[in-house]
Amino acid sequence: MDGSAMVSVDLDILPDLLGYNVRTAQLALQRSFARAMSDSEMGSGLFGLLVLCGANPGIAQVQIAEHLNIDKASVVSLVDRSEERSWLQRRRSTTDRRRHGLFLTPEGMAYLSALKERMRVCEEALDDLFEPEERRQLISLLQRIRP
Repeated sequence: MDGSAMVSVDLDILPDLLGYNVRTAQLALQRSFARAMSDSEMGSGLFGLLVLCGANPGIAQVQIAEHLNIDKASVVSLVDRSEERSWLQRRRSTTDRRRHGLFLTPEGMAYLSALKERMRVCEEALDDLFEPEERRQLISLLQRIRP
């Protein structure tokens, strides 16, 4: 060992930069999510897709892309994976034959329910960091940044 692990690193302006702090927090939250979902193939995009479909039966793929801030091709891939696992099905709109709505299957609803419980437990682990009002305030402040 060369001792570099013992040397303090000057972060200069990094601690004062919003982007640096948000990115560092995001990485910590992604690791927490990955641990919570470690025994599944669940990623944040797929989780978001299932949540939106569960809360909005018949939602369009373009709406998923917009609200998850991911490209349409990625949504198609997530929908395909969800259909393969029998969690989701596409149904042609009865009013616009060019449009397909996304609906959770009974298996998808049950799976989503279990995933949401895992996320509640995962989020509760962060409760030690913030008082309830601080948490609400942090979420509110971060939502100002969203596109």
